[in-house]
Amino acid sequence: MQMKSGNTFYIAITIIFLIVTSNSVAASTIIVGDSGNADYTTIQAAIDAANNGDTILVYPGKYSENIDVDKELAIIAESGNPDDTTVQAADPNDHVFHVTANNVTISGFNITGTNITESVIEASGIYIDGAPEFVITNDSEVYNSIITNNKLYNNSVGILLLLSNNNKLENNSVLGNHFPIMMAFSNNSKINNNVVLNSEAGILIFEGNNNLIGNNNVSNSGFGIGTNYYCNNNTFINNMVSNNENGIGIVNSENNTLINNTANSNKRKGIYLDSSHYNLLEDNTANSNGEHGIYLDHFSSGNYLGNNTASNNNHGIMLYYYSDHNSLINNTANSNEQYGIYLNETSNNRIEGNTANSNKLHGIYLKSSTFNTIINNTANLNDHHGISLNQSNNKTVNTDIITHDLKYCKFLEDSSNNNTVSGNHLFDNGKGLVANISENNICINYINDRGITEIPFVGSLLTLIMLGIAFMFMRRE
Repeated sequence: MQMKSGNTFYIAITIIFLIVTSNSVAASTIIVGDSGNADYTTIQAAIDAANNGDTILVYPGKYSENIDVDKELAIIAESGNPDDTTVQAADPNDHVFHVTANNVTISGFNITGTNITESVIEASGIYIDGAPEFVITNDSEVYNSIITNNKLYNNSVGILLLLSNNNKLENNSVLGNHFPIMMAFSNNSKINNNVVLNSEAGILIFEGNNNLIGNNNVSNSGFGIGTNYYCNNNTFINNMVSNNENGIGIVNSENNTLINNTANSNKRKGIYLDSSHYNLLEDNTANSNGEHGIYLDHFSSGNYLGNNTASNNNHGIMLYYYSDHNSLINNTANSNEQYGIYLNETSNNRIEGNTANSNKLHGIYLKSSTFNTIINNTANLNDHHGISLNQSNNKTVNTDIITHDLKYCKFLEDSSNNNTVSGNHLFDNGKGLVANISENNICINYINDRGITEIPFVGSLLTLIMLGIAFMFMRRE
């Protein structure tokens, strides 16, 4: 009985050891290439033979394949140079890489579709697919993809992420695609240091939250960087977006942060918000765009714009159509073709500490806008008016007028009532302040109009008094 008990103990230890070692098999490196030393000649064959955690090392060459990645693998070009390791779609109606597993890395490849005709619009260079059966459930999400150092050319979609979280898309070049980079229902990812050129679009996020989009360069494309529908709490930082149709667009999205982006020389808008709320725009540059430098439209409310520069555009900064309760603080809007800062059909905005100089029409212009506060701004050397309130009722302004040379402030005419304009410096404009037909309270604005040639009010009043006294003496004589 003693011997039998000892055998049972050793058998149990052996079974436990086999179970433990079977779960800790060392990861392998599988070689793909056309030489005799390679394990396989196709990437797909290597994937089929691999286990989770393996590395597929691909030697230089041209591989004509549509690759399905359903295991946790690192697929890496051995040379690290996308120019000498090309994967081209064998079937133009299918994705080049179709990833349905977690923890997949794809690095160092030239990934090319055969064409980008409308008939294959859904084919992608790399498709990270969290819903392979087109059923969106939490169980089907894909995580932790790393897409780096690839060149994607001539695909309908360069990189597409669907229901895929915690991804890194870094140091890729995406050229000549319909849609270079798209994310849908994907969160907590980094899109960093990518170059997008000569494409129909740029970087698009659809219903994605808590993503970081930084240090990307998007040019010569339909739009630069954009969000659409419920994209919240994303950060856009240090991106360069130029020579596109539009630069950076935030649409139907909230609580996003845009810091230190450059959106210059786009055909229409540099940075625009449409139906978007509580976003922070700070230290951005939006110069030399065809329409607006920074544009808030369609109920874009509660946003903060601070220390941005919007110069040499058609309009510098424009708020339009019920874009209310926004703060414009310490921005620069100089040398624009029409207005520096333009509010149209808006209310309850705060315009403070901004500089709007040398614009060809007005520095700050309000039309059909109510309950706005305009304080401590500088609007000098504008061709027409420093500040113009046109059909703008019930703004907050102050109660006195102190001009630079103690002359009276005139041109308060035509239907702009109860405005608050205080502490503004308005020098060398055509007219410093214009508020049409108004019952305004205007106090401590510093004004020196380039266009005033008439006798000052005090001087003309003294002249009339002296003429009257002289006339009385003449009658007595």
